[in-house]
Parts: sequence; structure tokens; C-alpha cells
Amino acid sequence: MFNLRQANLQELEALIQLRLELLRETGNIKADSDTANLAEATRKYVGEKMPSGEFLAWVAEVDSQIVATSGLVFFQRPPYNGNLSGLEAYVMNVYTIPMWRGQGIATALLKEIISFVRTTEAKRLWLHATEDGKRIYEKLGFVSTSKEMEIFWH
Repeated sequence: MFNLRQANLQELEALIQLRLELLRETGNIKADSDTANLAEATRKYVGEKMPSGEFLAWVAEVDSQIVATSGLVFFQRPPYNGNLSGLEAYVMNVYTIPMWRGQGIATALLKEIISFVRTTEAKRLWLHATEDGKRIYEKLGFVSTSKEMEIFWH
């Protein structure tokens, strides 16, 4: 059985390693990439944003080992119809170590996050799903949309 709880800064290195594994699996880190700069930037981000509540994470543990995680970031937008607070929450970094997949851990983490967000003023919870993750999110009530466009620069 697994234990779910909100993460704290003592788990910073574990959160970074799980994020790097997620990025490797999704092709955002190539096999020969130097991840030191990304790890350091993530360390800085989480170190600043977690204490302020701008970034939150939940973990699942088995025998005191973190086997899965999920992050949450809040965004403040101007108010709009359907969300007069303008507060939105974005789910990110949902990752379960491969040997622990298929046991409902990601679903349990997401249920925790949904319950938490419902206690806030946020009226929209959104995410970007991998193909493998879509069925889990749909089961919990997430609906696919095609509303976004993006541009990147380096």
C-alpha cells in the first residue's frame, strides 16, 4: 500500500530526480543531455516557489520511498465569466516510477490535488496530458480541448 502526502523541501532532490525522469520519458531530455543546469534551475524554482505556495507537490510513498509525484502551480489571471477570482491551477509533473504503475497511485494523487484545489478560489484546473495519461485524467472528469496555441523562443 502507498501513503499520500503533500511534499516539503526535504524532498527537493527526489522531486528533481522524478521530474528529470518524466522529461526523459516524454522526450524533453535527450539521452546525451547534460541535465545539471536543468536540475539546478529546478532546484532554484522549487526552493523559491514551494515556500510561497506558488508551487505545491504531492508524493506517494511505499516503505518511506517516494514512488510517484504530482505538482501544482497557481496562476492569477484577470477575472472572467465563470471564474470571477481569475485564479487557475495547473497540474504538472505527474510521474510514477515504472515498476509502481497500474496500481492507482497517479489517480490517487490527482484526487488529492482536485480535492485541494476545490478548497481554493481557483475555478479552473488544467494540464497537458501524455497519451498514456489521458485515460486517467478523463476518468477524473478532465476534458480535452484544442484552445491553446503557443510560441517558444530561446
